Amino acid sequence: MPGPELFAAFGALPARLNAFLAEAAAVARRRFGGRLTYASGSWEQVDWSPFDVVAVDAYREDSNAATFRQQLERQLSHGKPVAATEFGCCTYRGAAGRGGMGWAIIDQHANPPRLDGSYVRDEGEQVGYLHDLLEIFEEAGLDSAFWFTFAGYELPHRADPEHDLDMASYGVVKVLEQGRGSAYPDMAWEPKASFHALAAAYAAAP
Repeated sequence: MPGPELFAAFGALPARLNAFLAEAAAVARRRFGGRLTYASGSWEQVDWSPFDVVAVDAYREDSNAATFRQQLERQLSHGKPVAATEFGCCTYRGAAGRGGMGWAIIDQHANPPRLDGSYVRDEGEQVGYLHDLLEIFEEAGLDSAFWFTFAGYELPHRADPEHDLDMASYGVVKVLEQGRGSAYPDMAWEPKASFHALAAAYAAAP
C-alpha cells in the first residue's frame, strides 16, 4: 500500500505543476505573439490564469460517462475559450466504453505483436463516438475540438483479426503494410469511415 510520504508528494504536485506552467508561459510570451494554452489531462488541477485558452484531453468512457458533460461545462467557469485538445476512440466493438485506454489491447510480448484477445473490427464505433462527442461539445459551449489522431503508423491493418493492430488505433485512416492492397495505390494508408464522417462534420460546422 502507498505510504503517507507518497500521498504527500502527490498533494504537492498541483502547485509544482502550476509554478512550472506559469514560468513556461512567461518564457513563451517573450518569443511568441499568439494565444497560449496547455493540453491538460482531465485529472490535472491547472491554474489557467497564464493562458488564453483552457484545453483538456476529453475522452468519454464508461467510468466518467455520467459526469462527462458536467466536467466539460466546469471548464467554462474560467471565462476563456475551451478546447478539447484530444478526443477519440479505437476501431473495435466496445472501444467507445474504454475511451483513452482503448489502445491497451495489444500483447506486446508476442512476436509479431497481436491483439490480447478476440475483438470485432467496427469502424462504425468511431463514427458513433465522433458524432456523440461533437454534439456534447457543441451543447456544452466548447470553442474547438481535435480528434486524436490521423494515423497510428505503428499499428498496421491486417486481414487476420488477431493481428489487425489497427483495431487499437485511434486513426481516421488505416495504415497498410507497404501500401499493399490499398484502393489508393499511391498512399500507404486508406480512409476509414471516421475519416469521411469527420470531414463531413467539420465541413458543416459554422
